[in-house]
Amino acid sequence: MNLKKYFFIVILLLSACAQLPPLPPIPASQLNSWRLTGRLAILTGQDSWIAKIYWHQQGAAYQIRLNTPTGEGALLIQGNKNGVMIRTAEQKTFAAATPEELIRKVLKLEIPVSNLQAWIRGFPDPNSSPESYSFNQARQLQYLRQANWRIKYDSYMKVQGIYLPKQLVIENTRFQLKIAISHWNI
Repeated sequence: MNLKKYFFIVILLLSACAQLPPLPPIPASQLNSWRLTGRLAILTGQDSWIAKIYWHQQGAAYQIRLNTPTGEGALLIQGNKNGVMIRTAEQKTFAAATPEELIRKVLKLEIPVSNLQAWIRGFPDPNSSPESYSFNQARQLQYLRQANWRIKYDSYMKVQGIYLPKQLVIENTRFQLKIAISHWNI
């Protein structure tokens, strides 16, 4: 082989090993306790749902309440590091070790709740490496690809000096989750 071919192979190998640039400090990642209210839309190839969301996070413990716009259907998800439970509007209760397992079993949906605790605050889940990301002009996360999900941050709001997502879209090849946050309490 000639020198040009070696050089080309070295460039290809180096580009394949390229790492993402480091993330800038994201103050929202330091929040241990927070609440949000908003709306969400879940879209699959066959169905769609709209709900109001109320999320309270206190350390590893969380409570997520989903209400339909008509108030007919309600779903309460409560969890911590020991497990998670769902209570339906019909007062049926289901439990599992992880929120993903429980939602898959009860709702027949694949929702990355464990990852969502970080994504909803505007940063990658620290438990897995992001595949890619980009920032807007204000150095806020604009796009994230992690754990086979794509997260697009459409807008942010300033809450007590910290920028938190206002609108985001989380999707994979079979599923889309749109979240519009109307209020943060930190």
